Amino acid sequence: MKSAPSRQLDMGSDPVLRVLITLALPAMLSMFLQNLYEFVDTMFISWLGSSALAAQSLSMPLFYLVLSLGKGVQVGTTTLMSQARGQGEKEEANQLARASLPLLLMCILPIFLLLIPGTCHAFYYFLGARGSVLPEVYPYTFWLVLSFPVMGYVMIAEAISMSHGDTLTPMKAMLIGNVINLTLDPVLMFVMGWGIAGASIATLIGQTVSAVIIYRKLKQAGRPVPFIRLGKEIHSCWRKITALGIFVTVSQLISPLGLSLINGVLASFGAEAVGAWNIMARLEMMGLLPLYGMAGALIPFIAFNYGQKNWERIRSGARIVVLGTGLIVLPIMAVLIFGAPWLVLPFRADARVAELAMHAIRIAALAHILAPLEMGLYGTAQGLKRPWYALITSGMRLLVFRYPLAVLFASYWGVTGVYWSQPIAVALSGIISGCLLWRLLKTIKVSAAQEDAVQPC
Repeated sequence: MKSAPSRQLDMGSDPVLRVLITLALPAMLSMFLQNLYEFVDTMFISWLGSSALAAQSLSMPLFYLVLSLGKGVQVGTTTLMSQARGQGEKEEANQLARASLPLLLMCILPIFLLLIPGTCHAFYYFLGARGSVLPEVYPYTFWLVLSFPVMGYVMIAEAISMSHGDTLTPMKAMLIGNVINLTLDPVLMFVMGWGIAGASIATLIGQTVSAVIIYRKLKQAGRPVPFIRLGKEIHSCWRKITALGIFVTVSQLISPLGLSLINGVLASFGAEAVGAWNIMARLEMMGLLPLYGMAGALIPFIAFNYGQKNWERIRSGARIVVLGTGLIVLPIMAVLIFGAPWLVLPFRADARVAELAMHAIRIAALAHILAPLEMGLYGTAQGLKRPWYALITSGMRLLVFRYPLAVLFASYWGVTGVYWSQPIAVALSGIISGCLLWRLLKTIKVSAAQEDAVQPC
């Protein structure tokens, strides 16, 4: 006898804490797995030496550029589909799902120019690649670029799933893809002798498997699946997604821009300083992923209840996420500070790189105490279709605080000064995020009061 299907999560009426936990746990793991590709690649590439590690570090802005474009379309699609479903507009939600993949592919099309060797070398030379680092960039970038459309497909499929209150399906697909990537990395890089190129080939294969799995799951569940087809409604959907997603993309794009600027400062101290920063950035990102997962789960919840005008549920959800991430961040900080010597071991870095990486990890961990405020603002603002709030905080953190502080501190304290610019910038942006979140929730309270006032007796 077949078992009865599990009841679909109701984001508008189920207990707020239960909804957020159900959405957040798989979302945390999904974000962890999404970034695990680059983390695993970094670990194995570090075994090839500091030149290969520096080459991959210089490719991080490119990866985050595409990730930023994908996040813009993904978050815009998730928010609009969730709101449409909250309003009972199923066909509008399906139209948004059909329009999202062609929009994302059109956005990343210029990146394929890097498949041309001369263009690729010129691009990385501009970013600071010199000497033994420059020959390493093209083999890795070629296959990395080919993996971007597949990564985009998975991101759009995840948006569709999340708008239906399902974060478990993307998590399962990414888990299998990461197992394949982890298995293939050492085989292709060292057994087959493909070096740094083997890392990005393994990533491409793993992401392709994830895309196939999530496609089949969406079909089985009777949900819309991402595909390329231009209909008469597509331009209207593109405008809606772009109007919301552009702020997310710009906010995310500031990250690779800021990273490139910091890499430029660190490059003057040698490949070891850049490689150590790369290791720190990977570990810090992995540590913050549970927080990003909770913030990401808040977006469809807020958007769905925004469509239903459930103001109190919106405020309750934002408070729960801030408090929850605050509890999570403390053990993460402890692991990064006290576990730094063991965290750098998988990278097999030389003594100088390992020493610098441990120093950078411990310094960066100090600012995480205020990260929950920025995460709460991010999820709440995106779900309420006010993404410019997050743009303000990320822009100030990376361009107003971090880069100028890195240049200033480098002139006084060298590499250590550059590393200290990170926690100070994050702390300042956290304070600003807390003020903006308070303002946003106050606005919601006023909206609820006004709605109550106009209701008939």
